[in-house]
Amino acid sequence: MSNFLPVPTKRALPLPSFSQHLLNYISTHFRDAHPEAFKRDVESLVALRKEWVEAKAEGHPEIVRGLMRYHAQLAFLSTKFPSDISLQFTYHLPFPPSYSLTPDAPISLASLTFERASVLYNIAGLYASMAAAERRAEAESIKRSLGYLSAAAGVLEHLIKNLLPTLQSELSSPHAAGYDMSDSFLSTIKEFVRAEAQECYWQQAVLQGSYKNGLIGKLSMKVSEYYKAALSSMNGTDYPSSSSFPANWIAHITVKQNHFEAAAQYRLSQEDLEKSRYGEEIARLRVAEGLAKKGLEAGKKGVADSVISDLKNLQAAVKAALDRAVRDNDLVYVCPIPPANQLAPLNGVGMVKVAIPNEVSEPIAWLMGGGAGMPALFSALVPYGVHLALSIYDDRKDTLVRELDGKREELDGIAASTLQSLNLPGSIQALERPVGLPPSLLRKAEEVDTTGGVERIRSLLEEVSRLSRANSQSLSDAMDILDQEATEEETLLSRQPELQSGRPPSHIANQPLIATAQQYDATIRQAAGSDATVKVKWGEWGHLIEILAGGEDDINDYIPSSSSAINGYSALPPSVRPIRASLEDLDDRIAHRARLVNDAKNIAAADDIRPAVLSEATRLAHGGTGDVKTEWFEDLFGRSLEKYDRIKEEMEAEGSKQDILLEQIRGQNEAFISERKDDPIVKERERKLQDMDLAYWKWREIVDNAEEGIKFYNSFAEMLNQFKGTCTQFLNSRRADVGQITKQFQNVSFNDSAPSHAPPPPTQEHQIFDTSPSYHPQSHNSTSSISSPTPRVPSPAKTFLAHPSSNQWQSGADFLPPPPPPPILRSGGIQTQPRSAPPPPSVSTPRRVTRASAAAAKGPIGDAEKNPYAKGTRRGGGGVV
Repeated sequence: MSNFLPVPTKRALPLPSFSQHLLNYISTHFRDAHPEAFKRDVESLVALRKEWVEAKAEGHPEIVRGLMRYHAQLAFLSTKFPSDISLQFTYHLPFPPSYSLTPDAPISLASLTFERASVLYNIAGLYASMAAAERRAEAESIKRSLGYLSAAAGVLEHLIKNLLPTLQSELSSPHAAGYDMSDSFLSTIKEFVRAEAQECYWQQAVLQGSYKNGLIGKLSMKVSEYYKAALSSMNGTDYPSSSSFPANWIAHITVKQNHFEAAAQYRLSQEDLEKSRYGEEIARLRVAEGLAKKGLEAGKKGVADSVISDLKNLQAAVKAALDRAVRDNDLVYVCPIPPANQLAPLNGVGMVKVAIPNEVSEPIAWLMGGGAGMPALFSALVPYGVHLALSIYDDRKDTLVRELDGKREELDGIAASTLQSLNLPGSIQALERPVGLPPSLLRKAEEVDTTGGVERIRSLLEEVSRLSRANSQSLSDAMDILDQEATEEETLLSRQPELQSGRPPSHIANQPLIATAQQYDATIRQAAGSDATVKVKWGEWGHLIEILAGGEDDINDYIPSSSSAINGYSALPPSVRPIRASLEDLDDRIAHRARLVNDAKNIAAADDIRPAVLSEATRLAHGGTGDVKTEWFEDLFGRSLEKYDRIKEEMEAEGSKQDILLEQIRGQNEAFISERKDDPIVKERERKLQDMDLAYWKWREIVDNAEEGIKFYNSFAEMLNQFKGTCTQFLNSRRADVGQITKQFQNVSFNDSAPSHAPPPPTQEHQIFDTSPSYHPQSHNSTSSISSPTPRVPSPAKTFLAHPSSNQWQSGADFLPPPPPPPILRSGGIQTQPRSAPPPPSVSTPRRVTRASAAAAKGPIGDAEKNPYAKGTRRGGGGVV
């Protein structure tokens, strides 16, 4: 039987909806694929999981191969699907927390990367368990054990370097995947199996009996160094995992570290004896004696009897050698004994080579090469990288069109504000047409009327208000869910105060949610400010827009007429003709820009590069792995976007052309003013013509602002609905935690002494330890079984169960949609860029009072001064939050 510890695996929960979820996802997200065509592939993948992942994990090479086959299919699947397909993969944690009595606290994440990482961890655990099951009484058994441990270390190294960073990048919290998916925990297990592998090399050297004491001592010292590295990783500064390991594991590693360092010193003392260094021999034996004593002290915490027995045998051998050495030195050699710190340092010699199996390091190539014994599933699906590349191109294309439209709006705004400052074209139209309406004004009035007129603005503003109220209500509903959770927490603690220390209180557990809600609330308030500005603009210009939209008769009633007979004009001033021509040129420039934007939109609507991307992906795919990277298509994107270059160049040229034209109009207007005679009736007609022209521009502004607001609120509503779902998940998780904790307390007798949660010492194989050249192995076997979860929060370690993490819980404005842009300014210059949401205010409105708070009597729960759950404001992070 082995004196190695088996590494516990993670137990997977079944996924009864796996098959239907994949089919639904294909139907929803792959427009060129019918789910029925992939039904057999889905069934094969689901069968693989049921057979190898959901079944009880046992240390057997065929089970390891089955897990590798499933992992290879997952790796290939990740080239077709994103990591988050909205399907929760659930695993129990490998070790129970020291305070947990039941193993019912699994970790659930909607992440294919989490599924892959968990499978790889189980592969490494099974390799280590197969090594622990080897008797290691002969060379072939030691060789098999060494191969298993080297592969386990390789799998863990691949997991740490390649999958763990990807998984951490997907999480809202670095600890959301559980303590076992942290660098600290995985590195501890990796160093642990490396130590056991080095122990195999040491055992081989001892069995052969032909190696010198100095070399065996260095091999033994390296074993100790690996165990020491495991303890160091366990206590890493970023996310220490020492509290996640059972006490017997920590004690086992500590005993092994001291044992093999003592064995190394013992071997070097034998070398000192051979070389007549009698003082150094005694010094090293004393060091070995102290290390053995220290190891035995640590071994009182549930370490296997076989491990303690080995160390006691070593201690006996050291003591016998020390007694002899001291007696001989006192009577014969009389050599000075150096202090321990003056002994030559002992550096270990490492023999372990981490071997990453090809099935793990190159899973897709192994699968495509036929090594898995089955074809790659979902081969006919377009790779996810292609979908992502198409999305990137569509985004760039849409951005380009938006920028062109924004440039047009900017130039139109400059033109409108310049003409307004010059009182044009009203001053010219008043003289040109003393009676009737100018054709340019009639065209504008017709445009307003045919596109909906006043009713269009009213319906748009009404829709903006409705969506704004709906978004505010969604956020309020989400906060109500958090209120409900805190109310239930208050009620629970009032009935069972002993549970107060069992898990984090509401205002701590929901802090990520509150931070997100504060960002959403700030965005909604800024959007409401933009809405109010648009409504003020509508209030100021609504009556003039109604006149403009009312038709020719209403406009004629509003604009007074003048005649040459009344004002004495016999002819128009000579300066009118050039300025009128310039104004017509300006109208042509505005119309040309509108055509450019329309051309760009038409090109974008017909711009489908999907065939080209698929062809490029086929050409560039390396080794047939199907792994498509978006950076492959940058050249293709550049070539495809060249079709917009002409429009971009013409739009850029519009700025300089308009500047020249506006400067020309300013000069011509000065000449016109100097020649024009003032007349009160003409001035009044001029002013009202100018009002109608401005009403047209304000109508366009308000329509643009309202449509932009509707787009914003529709996109924001989706995020708020997801946030509300996250709050519901938080509530349900906290309810489940309550049931779990209550169940735990029901199984505890508080009158008894604290139970020892370390498993009983297993019987294990008696290893050949470095005691004497004539020592021989005996056989034992490991029966310890350790599996259970840990809390989902990193620290403190004494909480029961934490709230689940979610990708929607990260704080910051990076994931918020931009608020509606400020109203377009056509009468005051260039449009300003939209601002980001302001930071949440330090002081906000008080939260609504929860039902429990309103009804509670005075006492530890009802008193706000004593109740930590009823302090502060909701949006400030206190009270309910």
